[in-house]
Amino acid sequence: MAKKLKIGFVGIGAIAQGCHVPGWQTVPDAEIVAAADISKQALAKGGELAGIPKDRLYTDYRKMLKEVELDILDVCTPNCVHKTPTIAGFKAGCHVIVEKPMTVSVADARRMIEAGHDARKLLMVGQCMRFMEDGIAMKRWVDEGLVGDIYWGRASYLRPRGVPAWGAFADKELSAGGPCYDLGVHILDLCLWLMGHPEPVAVSANIWLEIANKPSLMKHNPKKFTVPDELAAGFIRFKNGACLSLETSWAINAPVPNNGIFLAGTKGGIKNNPATLVREEAGMLVDTTVQVNPDAGIQSHHEEIRQFADAVRKGKPSPVPGEEALLTQRILDGIYKSAALGREVKV
Repeated sequence: MAKKLKIGFVGIGAIAQGCHVPGWQTVPDAEIVAAADISKQALAKGGELAGIPKDRLYTDYRKMLKEVELDILDVCTPNCVHKTPTIAGFKAGCHVIVEKPMTVSVADARRMIEAGHDARKLLMVGQCMRFMEDGIAMKRWVDEGLVGDIYWGRASYLRPRGVPAWGAFADKELSAGGPCYDLGVHILDLCLWLMGHPEPVAVSANIWLEIANKPSLMKHNPKKFTVPDELAAGFIRFKNGACLSLETSWAINAPVPNNGIFLAGTKGGIKNNPATLVREEAGMLVDTTVQVNPDAGIQSHHEEIRQFADAVRKGKPSPVPGEEALLTQRILDGIYKSAALGREVKV
């Protein structure tokens, strides 16, 4: 029997406890052996959930990396604290999976990628929408050639009143950005993946903060809302002539929440919620939905972790490599830069 993969965490709070720890516990040939977190409360709760011995719980991840031999480091810290532990993990000889967004700047993303290459270890970014049943179904249609060349799309992830009241999401010092980094990164990554990761060349965008920094029915403290945006909208141009519009919000006066993408191709169009293929058949424009889906009920975070463990075991490429996340980061950087300058910017 093969030796079990030894997993360590940097950040074992909410997303780790709710998604990553249970995900690793479904992988038969992996065991969580250590964790580090600056929050003693999160460390105690997460450690108990993961079954980690108390002498393998650390408040300093550097000490953990020195004392515990790990195969994989799972980084579930706030956005601004992704780069440093990721690079430290590579230097310690670990493969690394890091929560989305990969980081908060293109420069940091490139350093993380370079560190992985230098260590000859895999880097995976936790873009879970690729592993949802709708995402998998749409990718099958694309790979079967039923969509053709995708030339235009729209990605929308809007919460009317949904500023996170937990974690560090609204804290600029820890998260840097708002819904762009929390929600927009999900649908942007999904679209780029389905489009075949075309080269982005320019972004025109704006951001707004009109509701979330004022008292409302939301549960967060508006005085502690320090990220620059509650709503962002952008238009992205690609080198191959394709374009994509993106809109994402935590707070907007909209009638219902929306999490949807639509991509138009030369042979068909695809959308999610539910997964639908639109194309001409027998002289008619027809919507095709999935009747029997073998991936129904899949838990996306569990699946991304399973695939990463499989890649590490078998020496396969990362399911979501840093180079793909770098394209996403270039666009996110472009959105904030364009909003600040009030014009289209090159990315």
